Amino acid sequence: MKSRQQQPFQWVVPHDYPIDDLERVIPALQEANFLLPSFLPPEVGLYHPFGYVYTQHEGINTIILPDRNIASRMAQLAQGRKTVNDKQLRHCAALLSFAHLLDIQYEPGIAFHELAHRAGNAEAEQELGWFKAADNAPPEDMLNVALGRCDGVSRIYAPHPVHLPDMARPIKRWNRNYIAALKIVELDCAQGKALDKMLQLLDWMRDDFVFAGPAVMLACVYFGTHSPSRKNVFKDKNSKDRAAAIAGVRNAAWDITHLSEFLHLVNQDPDRTATQYLFASFDSHLRLTTRLLLDVAKADHGAEEIAEQLTQWWSAKDAARIAHEIKAHLMRINSASHVPKTSDDPDFIPRMIEVGERRMTGL
Repeated sequence: MKSRQQQPFQWVVPHDYPIDDLERVIPALQEANFLLPSFLPPEVGLYHPFGYVYTQHEGINTIILPDRNIASRMAQLAQGRKTVNDKQLRHCAALLSFAHLLDIQYEPGIAFHELAHRAGNAEAEQELGWFKAADNAPPEDMLNVALGRCDGVSRIYAPHPVHLPDMARPIKRWNRNYIAALKIVELDCAQGKALDKMLQLLDWMRDDFVFAGPAVMLACVYFGTHSPSRKNVFKDKNSKDRAAAIAGVRNAAWDITHLSEFLHLVNQDPDRTATQYLFASFDSHLRLTTRLLLDVAKADHGAEEIAEQLTQWWSAKDAARIAHEIKAHLMRINSASHVPKTSDDPDFIPRMIEVGERRMTGL
């Protein structure tokens, strides 16, 4: 007789579980493919329910980190936004129902930090309340939206009461990423080869700043000579309205912060003993950068493995040069003798931001 541990796992669903509709929304999620896992997907596939049911049975929770666009659209669903002509809203409804039925949780903290930074704490609280309303909506309502049976939710929702701390105040990681993003744009607008700009960024981080891994990965994709369209990475970069150009860099800094938060959470449980994470974004460039970040961040990767990842965007020769420099940075900051850079000057970060914005204004 088999022991309990040896018996095959079976998924038994309640009689009223909408399994047929769940199976119908899976093709939409597969088509959109806007989830990026921190883990190797199971053989049944990233969007197969059984994979999540089984990991939960094994004591592993799944958490989705939505970017700003995803979180905002989920909130709009609960507010009654029309959906028939908006495929992204329907995809968000599909994800909400998928997550609800499979006990997948959300961690939208960075998305609402970003909103509070731009629009204030009160607006962030209000939208987070609507987000929570959508997250707690009956899955049947979101399934009907996702499958096009109705033009928006059929129920009237109200925002959940939310009280946030002062999320409008920039977080330290965002300050670091904003400074790095300003430097990337400065280098991008200068004369010279893409490889030289990438190496100059790494030298600047070593000599004058800190090694900001997520910003480096964004730059690897952005400067890459084989990269896809870059026009939306730094919105309004070339606008005559330099305030709009700076706003575009601030937005990119939040993208980088999403990446750093994702990596931070993944590194807290690298072996997936308790939690596995999914990053949700419609931004293909951001997903590419996140995938590269996860691959390069592996501790056992040498320069050759890093270079292999970079050849998606660079020639083999240039990829090898960049990988050598990145590996040197990683060895330096991970060595026992490394002393992280600090400053006793309370104005150091504001001054770095001021210098970067001044140069941005003059571009």
